[in-house]
Amino acid sequence: MNTETAHTNLPERAVIHNPVLRGFHPDPCICRAEGKYYMITSTFEWLPGVSLYESEDLVNWTSKGGILKDLDLRGIPDSAGIWAPALSYDNGIFYLIYTVSRQIDGYFKDVENYVTTSPSIEGPWSTPVFINASGFDPSMFHENGKHYVLNPQWDSRPLKGHQKFNGLILQEFDMEKGMVGRSEVVFRGSGTGGTEGPHLMKKDQYYYILAAEGGTGRHHSICVARSENLWGPYEISPYHPLITSWEKDTVLKKSGHGNFVETPDGSWYMTHLCARYLKEEPVCVLGRETALQKIVWIDGWPRMVQGDCVPHLEVEAPEGAVKKETFKEYRTFFSKDTDLEQEEWLSLRRPLGHKTLITDQGLLLKGNDSLTSLFDQSVIARRWESFCFTAGTSVKFNPYHYSQSAGLVCYYNTKVFHYLYIGYDEKKQCPMVNLLTNDNFQFQEPLEGQYEYLPKTVEWVRLKVCVNQKNLQFYYAAGDEEFKKIGPVLDASILSDEHADGWAYTGAVVGITAVDNFNKDTSALFKEFYQTEGEEKL
Repeated sequence: MNTETAHTNLPERAVIHNPVLRGFHPDPCICRAEGKYYMITSTFEWLPGVSLYESEDLVNWTSKGGILKDLDLRGIPDSAGIWAPALSYDNGIFYLIYTVSRQIDGYFKDVENYVTTSPSIEGPWSTPVFINASGFDPSMFHENGKHYVLNPQWDSRPLKGHQKFNGLILQEFDMEKGMVGRSEVVFRGSGTGGTEGPHLMKKDQYYYILAAEGGTGRHHSICVARSENLWGPYEISPYHPLITSWEKDTVLKKSGHGNFVETPDGSWYMTHLCARYLKEEPVCVLGRETALQKIVWIDGWPRMVQGDCVPHLEVEAPEGAVKKETFKEYRTFFSKDTDLEQEEWLSLRRPLGHKTLITDQGLLLKGNDSLTSLFDQSVIARRWESFCFTAGTSVKFNPYHYSQSAGLVCYYNTKVFHYLYIGYDEKKQCPMVNLLTNDNFQFQEPLEGQYEYLPKTVEWVRLKVCVNQKNLQFYYAAGDEEFKKIGPVLDASILSDEHADGWAYTGAVVGITAVDNFNKDTSALFKEFYQTEGEEKL
């Protein structure tokens, strides 16, 4: 079935259009509490450490900024950091449990798991409490006043016959005492392998484990198992896998990793991650996104309402949901009223407040580390949410050394990015506009020294990027002049999970930065930023 035309016989009500959270929004977890739905997603090396969204109907989602805003992730490798947070609600308290991944290469995974609580989704959130370090992607199950932690057990021993994913372990947890009693392996997964991202829930007489399997790429899926006893044994669903996109006719590739939520009228939905490819190339520049599917229960087993394991683009919404008008343009003139977190800005490795100062003239970024640093980059950015968009900014910057720059960056991680910037030519002793590309640490200046020089009378320079599928074109304008193309059409497809070397779990972003690898005494002032969906002739 062509998923783009599925559900044509739906009742006349709002439809859930997938992905519901577009762009870099992996590892979703959904929770219903206090009459609303809350969705959280992973951010890895970006802060806030957890992105948070709110909805009253599963159709319309609003950014609530984030949680874990004040972490220090300096030194964290690309795609490490905050993994697979899980949000739950019990007896008037929200529980957020999450992983901090500090080192993820080789046999070892140096991870730490924490939990923080709050009586309100708005906070304040308590000081995080350490849980364990036995594996990543933990979740918390609450029953009869007790709390239980479920997570994969990682086996780092390089011995024949040892599985790195060495079963899901369950253990009771006390907020004051820590882990209580012994941990027990309760589920070893299916033959798909790589069992992670587990969630535990109870419905009627059964306990259910939902777990991501098959890795985070094209073989991704969700396995369901159940038991009448919390501690098992758990049997795998006869409808395994619950969801997968592997070798399926669907736009929503890489589908897996999610959990369930029940609506007030007794309907059930599942959130899951997914990814969409470029038209001409099977790469995901938007990263992994968040989608929803409707669930029905058959003989005590969950199945997607469409009767198979293939995710749909359009899903029947809960009764009474009405789709609100959405705007495909974001624009801000940086001012004291700008709420960067609410407006979905992300900051690399250190909190937004450590990098930005909003003045009467705009947003000030102090020049700091290069775009390849794992420590103090002055980078703030927003996700790519569309394959075709235009983004731009106005910047005032007065460099005096060739190691100083500021401008507009399309960035995946330290290994791949395209950078349009104001810099300094020491030979002509004047500012200029230049391009730098990084393709897995293969650096190039496409202008090859033929810089665009700026008149000394110009204070503000406008920078713009237009993206259309795999094509990316930069523009600049000095003062009030018309925009001029600068450099060739660049390859946007390198800003993808598939192209970036090493671990690549995030997604492309567009943002602003200031670099000073000389005296670190310069700052760049940004007056505005905009991001508009739609094709534009390059």
